[in-house]
Amino acid sequence: MTLSLPRTALSIAELDDLDHDGVIKFVRGLEEAGHRMVWIPEVAGREAFTTAALVLQFTERLIVGNGVARALERVPKSAASAARDLAAGFPGRYVLGLGVSGAVRERGVGPLPFLRDYLDGVEAILPRAVPRVLGAYSEGITRLAAERADGLLTFLVTPEHTRWARGTIGPDLFLSVVQWAVIGRSRAAARDVARERLAYYLTLPHQLAKLTRLGFTGADLAPPGSDRLVDALVACGQPDQVREALRQQYDAGATQVAVTLVGPLDDAKLDAYRALAEQEN
Repeated sequence: MTLSLPRTALSIAELDDLDHDGVIKFVRGLEEAGHRMVWIPEVAGREAFTTAALVLQFTERLIVGNGVARALERVPKSAASAARDLAAGFPGRYVLGLGVSGAVRERGVGPLPFLRDYLDGVEAILPRAVPRVLGAYSEGITRLAAERADGLLTFLVTPEHTRWARGTIGPDLFLSVVQWAVIGRSRAAARDVARERLAYYLTLPHQLAKLTRLGFTGADLAPPGSDRLVDALVACGQPDQVREALRQQYDAGATQVAVTLVGPLDDAKLDAYRALAEQEN
C-alpha cells in the first residue's frame, strides 16, 4: 500500500516522564496547537501499545504511530493483535512501527533474520490494510522495509544517511526521519541540552555503528560527543532555523520529518511546540 501521512510529525519521548493525566494533557495540547501526527518511541517507562491506545483514546484526530515498538519485548502474535485492535478501534489513525537492535544476537540470531521471521508471524494475524513501518539503519533491514513494509523510520541521522536510505528503498516508499531540535537557545546552550539526551545513545553499539558508518570518528563518539557530532544531529535556534534543518532532510529524500524537541518539558518547550505548529499550519 502507498502510505499517506502528514508531511511533518512529532516524535514525543516526553511520555516516559509523565503520569496518566499528564500524558492526556500533553497530547491534547499538541492536537489543539495543530499538530497532526505523533510517533511514540519505546525507550523506557512506557509500553508501546497501551501508550498508543491512551493517546488515541484521548485525542480526536491525532494520528499515532509506534515509533518504534521493540520486537524483542513481545512475541509477534502480541504485537499483531494489539496493532489490529488499535487500527480497528481508530480507523485511519494508527501506524504500527517495529524495530530490533543488535541485542537480539544474545539469542543466537542476527537482527535481519530475526525481524524477517518476526514479520512472518505478524503477517499471519495483521490485515495488510493496517500500515506498518520498520525502524532501520543497516542495509539489510532497510531493504527489508522496502520488501515487507509500507515505510521506513530513521532516527538520529544526517541528511547524508537520508539520501542513502532513499536510494536504497527506491523513490516511492514512505520515509520518515526523526530530527532532534532545541529551540530558543544559543548553540552552546543547545549543545549542553542535547548532550544530556545523547549520552544514552552513545552507549548503544548499534547507534555507534550507524554513526561510524556516517563518518564520525571515535573522538566524535566518545562521551559526551564532539561539537561536530552534536551540530550534525541536532538542529538549534529559532523555529525558522529549525525549519531549514528539516528542509535539508526533505531535500535528501524524506517523505516526512518528525521533530523531537530535546530538553525538559517546561513552558518554553510548550511554546516551541506551538510555534512549530503555527509555522506548519
